Amino acid sequence: MISILMPIYNGHEFFHESYSSILNQTFENWELLIGINGHQKDSNVFTHIKSIAASNKKTKIFQFNDIKNKSITLNRLIKECNYDIVCLLDVDDIWKKNKLKHQIKYIKKYDVVGTDCKYFGERFNKPHLPFGLIDKKTFMSYNPIINSSSMFYKKDAFWNESIRALNDYEMWLRLNKEGKTFYNIQEELCLHRVYSSSFYNSKDNSDIEKRLKNKWYI
Repeated sequence: MISILMPIYNGHEFFHESYSSILNQTFENWELLIGINGHQKDSNVFTHIKSIAASNKKTKIFQFNDIKNKSITLNRLIKECNYDIVCLLDVDDIWKKNKLKHQIKYIKKYDVVGTDCKYFGERFNKPHLPFGLIDKKTFMSYNPIINSSSMFYKKDAFWNESIRALNDYEMWLRLNKEGKTFYNIQEELCLHRVYSSSFYNSKDNSDIEKRLKNKWYI
């Protein structure tokens, strides 16, 4: 069984697409935990998500109107997980239908498993990713794991709540320093949406990236 976490603040207009890509998975043993943060229960965001997903028994919707922080939302959601294996899917990204079925074969051997990825939206190229077992020093150059492609263990999950960007990279750097193993599947199983209004795609996070590398230098 797999617990899927989806924090939502911005980008709720893409929810139907990301949610459909979960429903269409050939691997069906999952639960989805949606964390809506920074929006009241009578908001258009909450109403929109609930109208699409509330009837599905494998989907749980949590509303955290008191926070506007992705890391805090994820740390709250991880406490609600029923299963030991966890995946992330950002609300504006999409999975290929065989993503979970193909990926779960690797998780017993490695601590974190990612996949190849393609951009869509305002870009249609691909990130440069290493495949197979990822060398520890690779993390000192760039983030080799696409957030929405990742599969890992609940026991290893904790997001630094003091940073507002690159929270996934910070967790990978910490786990890399702890000696966890990382593997990327050389198959395009995740689509990452790039658009100018995205909170993360529109920010220059180079200073944060530099600080994180210095903090977790190996």
